[in-house]
Amino acid sequence: MTIDLASLMKEHPELVLFMLLALGYLIGNLRIGKLDLGAPPGILIAGLLLGHLGFDIFPGIETIGLFLFLYAVAFQAGPAFFTVVLAEGTKYVSLAAIATAVAFLATYLFNLVFQFEPGVSAGLLAGSITSPAGVAAALDVVKGNAAQISSSLTAEDIIENVSVTYALTYLIGDLGVILLARSLPGWSRFDLKAEAKQAAAEKHIADGDSIGNLGALMLTLRAYEVKNNTLVGKTVAELQELTDCSVLGYKRHGILTEVELDQTLQLGDRLSIWGEIGQQDYLDELFGAEIADPDLLGFKIVNQEVVVTKPEMVGTTLKDVGITRTHACYVTRVMRSGIELEVSPDLPLANGDVLSISGSASRVNKLAKQLGYVERNVNATDLLTFASGVVVAFLIGQIRLRFGGVDIGLGAPGGLLLVGILLGYLRSIHPTFGRVPPATLWVFRELGLLLFLAGVGVEGGKGIAKALAEMNPVVLLCSLVVATLPVLAAFAYGRYVLRMNPALLLGACTGAVTCTPAMAAVSDDARSSVPTIGYAGTYAFATVFSAIACSLIARF
Repeated sequence: MTIDLASLMKEHPELVLFMLLALGYLIGNLRIGKLDLGAPPGILIAGLLLGHLGFDIFPGIETIGLFLFLYAVAFQAGPAFFTVVLAEGTKYVSLAAIATAVAFLATYLFNLVFQFEPGVSAGLLAGSITSPAGVAAALDVVKGNAAQISSSLTAEDIIENVSVTYALTYLIGDLGVILLARSLPGWSRFDLKAEAKQAAAEKHIADGDSIGNLGALMLTLRAYEVKNNTLVGKTVAELQELTDCSVLGYKRHGILTEVELDQTLQLGDRLSIWGEIGQQDYLDELFGAEIADPDLLGFKIVNQEVVVTKPEMVGTTLKDVGITRTHACYVTRVMRSGIELEVSPDLPLANGDVLSISGSASRVNKLAKQLGYVERNVNATDLLTFASGVVVAFLIGQIRLRFGGVDIGLGAPGGLLLVGILLGYLRSIHPTFGRVPPATLWVFRELGLLLFLAGVGVEGGKGIAKALAEMNPVVLLCSLVVATLPVLAAFAYGRYVLRMNPALLLGACTGAVTCTPAMAAVSDDARSSVPTIGYAGTYAFATVFSAIACSLIARF
């Protein structure tokens, strides 16, 4: 049987789409030395190639991808968005604003000097700062105001200029920011790993070394009988302090009773002890051999994800809550806005923190009521809230105000960002709706971005030969400046004015130009998740600012 692959791809756009995804990851996984492009640039390259060869994908697939991507980004940022604004938000807002303003001014000046065709400056700005929200906002403006933008070019011509320029400058922006971010520690003479460790200690962030140790916490349930006279008269609280373990069950004269912290031990008492496996030898030395008691070994041990929502718990430390000493439970992981924090007794809790707590079912449930609530159905997604949110966001994006004959509005990208942030925040304070598991958010964000870029790449590929023949090479040089100058400006401001930790700052600078691969490269160099904190701080603001900036530049 002979298969004509080209004809098959012409007839089946779904095949082209999945081929694009596969090629995008294949190209993105190629490494040149330490340089790793990542899937987004890879799928843009694949899209340009297949688009140039005449292949197509489903019309509107990029819009669906954009909706998924923006909703996921905004929803994930929602719980911490207002907290960041009230705490260190001014730092992150200012960094994102400075980076976007510098990129916008540079693009505007280049446009004045070189007189680019309509649409080129919008693609140049959005691509150089690798902003999907920016190019979407620009395209939205072009579709609604093409006649006001240019009298000589059609809307299709301007859209083609935006798409092709965006695809080409995205690659330059991505590579330029990665190389710059990796060079700044050497140029500024600071030790990235050392600064990351210092920030991790100050902010209780799980760095590269401690993350690996969190999963190594192994807990076991054992039963012992009190035969050691030195234990007689000690209270349960004193025993827990001595052994660094928890007493789950207490049996005296064959009767299983409720454990009280002030209960004193007597010879012959039997205890169910729950703790780290590393304490096994010490417990054997203190009590003697383990005993087989079905009642004491029959406690149901569970591991639950507990979300902190009670106002009185916000700001208290894990030690203050008494999770181990009072409730005989253990915290094995703490997640805050998708970032894993170091499990430390001095870690202050924040609204929306997700604690992985291990212990007996009854005690975990009791503790969960004190902290907030248990995430029972951790795999379910509230698609009703998700779909309704997208509809509302789209309608909000259609609202426009007219100033001086010009229609101004959020557009679909702005509406999605606004509604996503609000729903994410409301979910954190009223956790009865809107459940989207982290894995689902990752799929929405990753797949959504790739679908969007696939559409943009294929569309740009249709006119890339003509564009390359007619495009001024200066555009590509301008892109390098527009990509790197905002990072340098934000880094200088954060380093010498805000006096931020360089590791956090470097992550924040990559977020200010929405360059995820650069953040990944910096985190890899730092061997720490610290740069990710800075990235998360600026990324949401930069996404909003870039959408506004690109919608403005698209009018020139």
